[in-house]
Amino acid sequence: MAGVRRRGVLVWYFILAAMLAEAAVYGIAAGVAAYYQKAVRREFIAAASTWQEIDKVPFAAQINSAARGAGVSARLVAAVIQAESSFNPRALSPAGAAGLMQIIPGTWREVNAELKVCAGRHAGECTIQCYFDPELNIRIGTGYLSRLIRHYQGDVSLAIAAYNAGPGAVDRWGGLPPFLETQEYVERVMGYWYQFGKLPLPAGRLVAEHWLRIRGLAGWSLVGTTGILLLVARRLKKINRSWRWR
Repeated sequence: MAGVRRRGVLVWYFILAAMLAEAAVYGIAAGVAAYYQKAVRREFIAAASTWQEIDKVPFAAQINSAARGAGVSARLVAAVIQAESSFNPRALSPAGAAGLMQIIPGTWREVNAELKVCAGRHAGECTIQCYFDPELNIRIGTGYLSRLIRHYQGDVSLAIAAYNAGPGAVDRWGGLPPFLETQEYVERVMGYWYQFGKLPLPAGRLVAEHWLRIRGLAGWSLVGTTGILLLVARRLKKINRSWRWR
């Protein structure tokens, strides 16, 4: 019986040691991935803050014209359009975002009041067909993106995050919000920007993805080990009326 208890104690401590090791791997992988992600974003911010014309995409002329007028990289605008609607001018989301750059009515009214894109119309009179007009939609969306870039003092990555999650979320978190959807959105826009420029992805991004996979494996392993720990504790409670081995 004593031998059984000793083996039980060893199993108990082995599970605890495994959990600590998995948690350590998870933390290290998360830290390394975050370090490389920040480095990649800094490189992207510096590159995407300069003017780049776009060609060989739908509505290239309208994108270049709107981007030049707003002082935004046309390639960046094209990357946002690709992420938002895949260049479908009649795209409509369940939340009411419409057109190439998926603009919601409130944003449309704010930007239109400033830029007067819909000449001769009051903002409230603009119909859904205005949103589906490629030129109008690109000008409104580009104007909004330009406003966000100015708000975040040239930090293009935060402007992209705010385009997806709203500036309130970015301001509230003081940086890139910890929302998976927003983080993946920023990564997609960055990827399209490199793709449209026929540029290879930064080496740091591949390193970050590698460590993110390690983080994911460690996380799931930790979940599994925690489940085993709970089962063992439940069994101990049933046999010994205590979670401890006696």
